[in-house]
Amino acid sequence: MLFDPRPKVSRRDLYDFEEELRTLSRYLGEPLTVVSGLRRTGKTSLVLTALNESDKPYVFVDLREGFASWRELYSLISRSFSEFVERASRWGKVREIFLKLISRLRGVSVLGFEVSVNWLPEKRPLLGEIFDVLDEVGERTGEKVIVVFDEFQRSQGPVGASLHGAIAHSYDFHRNLSFVVTGSEMGVLYGILENPENPLYGRAYLEVKTRKLSREESLDFLNRGFEEAGVKVGNEVERAVEELDGIIGWLTYYGYLKVSGRDNFDSVINEAVELAKRELESFLARRVSRRYKVVLKLLAEGITEWGRLKRAIENYEGVELSDRVLHEVLQGLRKHSIIDDENKFTDPVVRRAAQHL
Repeated sequence: MLFDPRPKVSRRDLYDFEEELRTLSRYLGEPLTVVSGLRRTGKTSLVLTALNESDKPYVFVDLREGFASWRELYSLISRSFSEFVERASRWGKVREIFLKLISRLRGVSVLGFEVSVNWLPEKRPLLGEIFDVLDEVGERTGEKVIVVFDEFQRSQGPVGASLHGAIAHSYDFHRNLSFVVTGSEMGVLYGILENPENPLYGRAYLEVKTRKLSREESLDFLNRGFEEAGVKVGNEVERAVEELDGIIGWLTYYGYLKVSGRDNFDSVINEAVELAKRELESFLARRVSRRYKVVLKLLAEGITEWGRLKRAIENYEGVELSDRVLHEVLQGLRKHSIIDDENKFTDPVVRRAAQHL
């Protein structure tokens, strides 16, 4: 179903990303592959579809919420391993071998299909030991194990650095593991991969980039989705394409709500804006500088030129603003892919959300 709001897992539901899918499928099994693109442009769907078509065993670690402690990271790993065990029946002896090996590690308990990894310093297994197990699973089965970290840029701080170091070590020494990382905040993601002080620096990687749909593709996607659902919408799809700018996640969100019985166009768009607003507020909550909010509101009003923007902030605050401070705020927004190099929003829904901060 094209309008299924969950990540797609099959080619039939993955709209018109044939080239990206072929490329990613070819890269699976390489030491490190990066899938990058703006939020809601289909990265997770692309990865899951490629993995399911390849029939390779994979562990999928969802880092969207981030982690700041060993407890949070190991809780994510425990959940990912439990999901891995549940679907492992399709991969022959993978489940049996994995459970046998992982249960030998200190701090790991297995109950049925549920795997729990202890996070206490004196009890937890090392990340390298966890990757050792996955590598041995690959060696014994003759099939590389794919480890996916979704929204990898969220791996920050000391614990994130430890994860980066473990991946770098595995890259160098594990021949039966392959890593795939996705990222929607490209400046932050490349700041990890291309930072000379990061353990991953210098490791070659292959990259697949997702994209916005063209106007014609957006119209076709909506028309096909409504036809599939047996719903007639008419010319409203033109307005939706204008509002949502080829971002397939928003187009899917709109289509899903419409086929679910939401008739009022404005209420559907406003619901998307409210969702984007909550995400912006979460972003702002992690920022030290209060100026991010002011800058976002001004940029949303169309004040994008440096001089005008600086004067507008000074008029708002009643004090002079240094060029360095404004530069740092704009760079922060670019690193997180909220704005582009021309200080324009990369997502029109986020721009509308910023107007209501």
